[in-house]
Amino acid sequence: MTATQLIAMASQEITPANRIRELNDISTGIAETLRHMGQAINALSPNVQEGGDSMAARKENFDEHSTAAYAGIQAFQAKMRRQAYALEEAGIIAPEALNLSATNTQQQGKGGLAGSRGSAALPVVAAEPDRITNGGLGHLDVGWLNSRGNKVGVEKEAELLHEAKVLLQAEAERKRTAGAVG
Repeated sequence: MTATQLIAMASQEITPANRIRELNDISTGIAETLRHMGQAINALSPNVQEGGDSMAARKENFDEHSTAAYAGIQAFQAKMRRQAYALEEAGIIAPEALNLSATNTQQQGKGGLAGSRGSAALPVVAAEPDRITNGGLGHLDVGWLNSRGNKVGVEKEAELLHEAKVLLQAEAERKRTAGAVG
């Protein structure tokens, strides 16, 4: 690109519609990158149905697709960084990165949060009044909330009890059949 083109691009007003188009391009790029990754993995094993390609052809195919996948990952990273900068410029997110501080740890026993079960204190985001903390959730401990829901545990227990019942019934039937024969 020439300097004139770069200046013209920099002076363009970025609209929400442009941002949505850029995010759509990112989404399409991710799908293409995943396709290249899949093709690279497929190139690692011979295809028995097609008679198998030569080792050199498979290696060339792998190199081609893995290079394309790597380029796609780099493009995705650059585009996402550009989106983050745009969010910073719009004042939606803080311009500086959030810092983890090993010295700022969760308070033990505060409202029954993670530290109250005797686990080691975890580092948390350094809290400043005008900064985003905990990914925008503030002081809400999502892990603590998730530990209070028992739906998954109850469902898994029911599954395991059903499997155990089926196994016991099958074993009882096998013993009855073996006892009737012998």
